[in-house]
Amino acid sequence: MSVEYMLAERTARSGRASRARIMMRMATVSTALGIAVMVVTLAVVSGFRHRIYGDLRGFAADVRVCDVRALRGGEGGAMAPSAGFSDRLRRCAGVAAVWPYAEAAGMAKSGDQVVGLNVKGVDGTCDLGWWRGRLVEGAMPSVGAAARTKELLVSRTTAAALRLGVGDKVEMLFMDGAGSPRRDRFVVSGLYDTGFEELDRTTALTDIRNVQRIAAPDNDSISGYEIVAARSAAAADVAAAAEQAIEEAFYSGDESVGAAAAVTLAERYPVVFDWLKTHDVNARVVLAVMMAVVLFNMVSAMLIMVLDRTGMIGALKAMGMRNGAVRRIFLYRAAMLFVRGAAWGNAVGLALVGLQAWLQPVRLDPSGYMLSELPVRVEVWWLAALNAGAVAVTVAVMALPSMIVARISPEESLKYRQ
Repeated sequence: MSVEYMLAERTARSGRASRARIMMRMATVSTALGIAVMVVTLAVVSGFRHRIYGDLRGFAADVRVCDVRALRGGEGGAMAPSAGFSDRLRRCAGVAAVWPYAEAAGMAKSGDQVVGLNVKGVDGTCDLGWWRGRLVEGAMPSVGAAARTKELLVSRTTAAALRLGVGDKVEMLFMDGAGSPRRDRFVVSGLYDTGFEELDRTTALTDIRNVQRIAAPDNDSISGYEIVAARSAAAADVAAAAEQAIEEAFYSGDESVGAAAAVTLAERYPVVFDWLKTHDVNARVVLAVMMAVVLFNMVSAMLIMVLDRTGMIGALKAMGMRNGAVRRIFLYRAAMLFVRGAAWGNAVGLALVGLQAWLQPVRLDPSGYMLSELPVRVEVWWLAALNAGAVAVTVAVMALPSMIVARISPEESLKYRQ
């Protein structure tokens, strides 16, 4: 233990009864509040990003390969299935899984209730783990079985709007590829709930053969392929690899990819990702403001600590201690003060985040926030970075007011009584 640290520690103990104790407490409280607000802010931003991206990923995977005309809202959008092309996609770098999908937009009717519904069909190669995790009632539809079943998984929001329950029948009206109306009936096998109201109320899941029978009864065309990226791979890199696979398949004579393109979630839902970016900007503003408040109080505390210990500074200088060593005493003291406040701030912030994650007392309007409850998520990396960065910035800024030590002369300071 250095002499400077030992003196800082003893100063902290004796400072509890000094004239500066009120300012020390204020600095501790302001630091605790600032760190708590920053922890909650980052937890909310991280929660929004993780929750919304996770739900979008569950609904539409990381990357989709589909007809580019469908992306532009034009006619067509169907692709001929190709085992060779799907195998080519699976061999792309960063790809964890690939499966075909088919979609058809229609109207669901039950009694006098009518809602718009986008029916998504998948086969047995699709990983339904995400959907099973959101199942709240009933069972998953039979997908990829030898015998085709007309089972439909709908959201709890859609079921409430149509006044349906598990086992009830729902009538669907579609327009096929030729523009002719087609009717079909499904049985509700189960209800799911993601809390993402924007997509919950418009998305249903069934066997891909049911959608193919509706949209393209004369062939087995699909809407495209969904690609799940490996955990270590970025969606943009996977999309670039898929584009390369499309180009290679086209030049090798595979006509099924003539108008295909690979798009990421960020490209398909730009408004949602721009909205998430605004949250990042808001978080930076909050962090900057709270850090400024913490630094202002810490600088004030540092100045009061130095002025309160003027006599001690003069005595130490008279005994031969250099200005740098004396400054380190107060830097250690400021670091102790900050760490104490930061510890309380982390405890309070994490407690509030845990309360929200457990009981969800803060609810949101889905029409404005897309989610029905405030999402929170704590990640070790940003929590550690926040605390390490706050300590580093605070100690660095404290070096400036600590320079006042050099201006205190022994002969003048020893006149003050401690």
